[in-house]
Amino acid sequence: MDVLLIQPPTGSYRRDDRCQSRVEDQTIQVHFPPMDLAHHAAVLERDGFECAIRDYSTAGTPVGRALEEIGGIRPKMVFFSSTQPTQANDLAFAQRIKDLLGEVTVVLRGESVTFQDQVILSEYPQVDFILRGESEETLSELASLLLKAKPIPLEEIAGLSFRGGGMTIRTPDRPFIKDLNRLPWPARHLLDQSLYRSPETGNTITTLYAARGCPYPCIFCPAPLASGRPVRLRAVSDLLAEIRHCVEEYGIREFLFHGDTFTYSREWVLELCRAIEEAGLRIRWGCNSRVDTIDPEMLRAMKRAGCWVIGFGVESGHEETLKRVRKAVKREKIVEAFRMCREAGIRSHAFFVFGFPWETEEHLAADLVLAREIDPDFFDFNIAYPLPGTELLAMVQNESLYHEERVDQGGYAVPATRTHALSAEELDRWRRKALLSLYLRPSYIARTLWLAGSPRKTFNYIRAGARRLRQLLSNRRSSPVIEEFPADPAEPLPRASLPEAKATGA
Repeated sequence: MDVLLIQPPTGSYRRDDRCQSRVEDQTIQVHFPPMDLAHHAAVLERDGFECAIRDYSTAGTPVGRALEEIGGIRPKMVFFSSTQPTQANDLAFAQRIKDLLGEVTVVLRGESVTFQDQVILSEYPQVDFILRGESEETLSELASLLLKAKPIPLEEIAGLSFRGGGMTIRTPDRPFIKDLNRLPWPARHLLDQSLYRSPETGNTITTLYAARGCPYPCIFCPAPLASGRPVRLRAVSDLLAEIRHCVEEYGIREFLFHGDTFTYSREWVLELCRAIEEAGLRIRWGCNSRVDTIDPEMLRAMKRAGCWVIGFGVESGHEETLKRVRKAVKREKIVEAFRMCREAGIRSHAFFVFGFPWETEEHLAADLVLAREIDPDFFDFNIAYPLPGTELLAMVQNESLYHEERVDQGGYAVPATRTHALSAEELDRWRRKALLSLYLRPSYIARTLWLAGSPRKTFNYIRAGARRLRQLLSNRRSSPVIEEFPADPAEPLPRASLPEAKATGA
């Protein structure tokens, strides 16, 4: 085996760059396939490498069993994405792989390691290379050099960090891929599709990367840093062909369109919806959007094409916070967007972020008032999480509001910061109480069950709701999913310490 691409057994998290939340801490507890790994594997296979993908986190594979399988595969290179909440455990697992296989090359990518590459490479010898930015082609060039002995000097591989001469060498940043259509479709044949099911229907679900890039300057979000500010859209014809392939080859009809703002280009969305409708594919899908990029005609076209839910980054119900996080929307626009979705028959998912340095109880109360007013079908309250590279991290560090010891304790559900007026414990308690107050409204429960539409969905909603309530009522504090990595009970591995996150200008 040339390259083994893995999600380590270090907790079930969303591991794309923008969203690094633990699955169990979200309202919709869905495991999406690791499409970043599948995209990297597709480029490697196109260039002649033998690959395998293992999603140990979603499969719930014990650490010892994962190591046993890796030992049997004996890859020459191991590659995985790391997140800020899982980073310490990921580094510890990388050490286990090195101890097991010896000369294997360990390669990391991810938004968090991009901004901590020098610290990681200087303090963690088990990591050989870190890929920065869009890294599919970087990984293939690195594999060509190391595994096929192609005469490519390391210094000429853009977007690469590695050791050399007792220091960290950082090659120039790799330009973002302008034409996404030249990338091969993700290597879904390497995934165990049975792991990825819609919690609502139980059907297989997958993710489609429709676009990359985000032009908006929100201070807490790393999306522009990870994927660039220009929005790059795939050709509708290429995306439609991939959808058809998923339907015909794998029987998949449920999708999430991955993209920070799927509805950024009105003309592109309308073209895609027409193409899906005319092809008669009868698929069911959701997407993410901004409240100021939709209109009734677009929503009706999306509904006809199979869209059933849209997630919106509402962020806050307080005008001050909307302005200071540079969301660039007004409160009334948020209310209007949710009204339009309801009229179009599309369900809505509101994502709030709270706990910014200036916020008080007044700001949090405004969030709850807005949540009740827009009355979304699904909602999440996420505590502002200071991801590396964001302006938020620089802000909380400069203002002594940063709880560094908590950055690997649960992502958006565990406060790694406090505000000037509210402690971390107060933020934690408010989140729990706010969610419970919204979940337990009789009108909300009745509507949710009514809209289920079938006994199977109704049962799934009841089961998911009961699980979510148990989590919130238990008052159990979130903690790392795995605290140590024993190959067997007699041989414990101390958990690695987390490198200090560094802030840069966004």
